[in-house]
Amino acid sequence: MTRLEIRIDDHRVHFSGRIDDTAQLATLAAKLPAGPIVLDTDGVTFINSIGMREWIRFVRAAREGGRQITLDRVADVLMTQMNMINELHGLTVTSFYAQYACASCGFEAQPLIDAVANQQALQMLAPPRPPCPECGAAMELADFPERYLSIFRT
Repeated sequence: MTRLEIRIDDHRVHFSGRIDDTAQLATLAAKLPAGPIVLDTDGVTFINSIGMREWIRFVRAAREGGRQITLDRVADVLMTQMNMINELHGLTVTSFYAQYACASCGFEAQPLIDAVANQQALQMLAPPRPPCPECGAAMELADFPERYLSIFRT
């Protein structure tokens, strides 16, 4: 088990490890620099219900502190959880990882999806179809679009 590690670099906050009942995010918002912040969760490998509660409290406290929040490189495990929480809809997401599969060769991957470039399609719950690294065919989202894309609905 990898405990949650948090590193603050200027206005970018890097998260890696597990967001679970050992994660103490309640006081993190007070430690952030003033102004807009970018939350990079590329290294998050797991989140459970208690960890999600801590994440919601952290995001709420940062918003209440007047900080503009942007999520970048959102981990697959966090993306699926955030889509189930209405309070987290409307956050700015610039990129995220999602489960994809290639119907042609069976290859599976978690590509980084550019949410800015695909904004209009994502708002309509239409996932982009990146090329398969193995055969070049268009890959398909390997789950229901709502599990990854509801957060983009306006």
